[in-house]
Amino acid sequence: MPDVVDQMVNDNRNVHKWRRVILALADITADVPEAFFGSDGLPIALPTGYKNMGYVTTDGIAHSYDVSSDDTDMLQDLEPVRSDTTSRGHTFQVAFGETNGWTKALAFGKPVAHWPTDKNAAWIYDDDPDSGDTYYRAITLAQDGVGASAVYRVEAAYRIKVTDMGDRSLNKSDVEEVNRTFTIYRDPVLGKSYTEAQSAAAGVVVAGG
Repeated sequence: MPDVVDQMVNDNRNVHKWRRVILALADITADVPEAFFGSDGLPIALPTGYKNMGYVTTDGIAHSYDVSSDDTDMLQDLEPVRSDTTSRGHTFQVAFGETNGWTKALAFGKPVAHWPTDKNAAWIYDDDPDSGDTYYRAITLAQDGVGASAVYRVEAAYRIKVTDMGDRSLNKSDVEEVNRTFTIYRDPVLGKSYTEAQSAAAGVVVAGG
């Protein structure tokens, strides 16, 4: 019989860290890519209407998942005899390190169609009581490694909304951030809420560093 060592199939090329990351937002009416990678294994260019939000702080994009269930008990058993999932949630939180016309438009809940063409142009936004009603789409592009050893990740959220906000500081030691949490919903037309896809320039989905 084989021992544990003989049965190990670990591959350290599948241990990933994503330092090169792009998060792009678009209006809910924006087109969704039919494919996320080209025949060369490289990720697609951002589709028309998606705005590259620039710097993200070193905490990156943090995803949180929540599952609730309802147990059914019976007199004769101490353990539940069945469990039914009652809800499932997915959110992601990101702090943008740039304060520009696009990140501040997001902060004020403006649809992407109302954002300035140039993110570095002058801007002015007022609080709007309806600003919390805006839905967006999001695409994340990430890369681990470089050149022939690179691995690429594409993640798409088809219907998202800001559901929580982080604090903001104006001082000489802390970066002013636009810190937002998005809740992901199922798009009723597409019939899905989130996609993750991975590829590699060399055709093998493994890489180092």
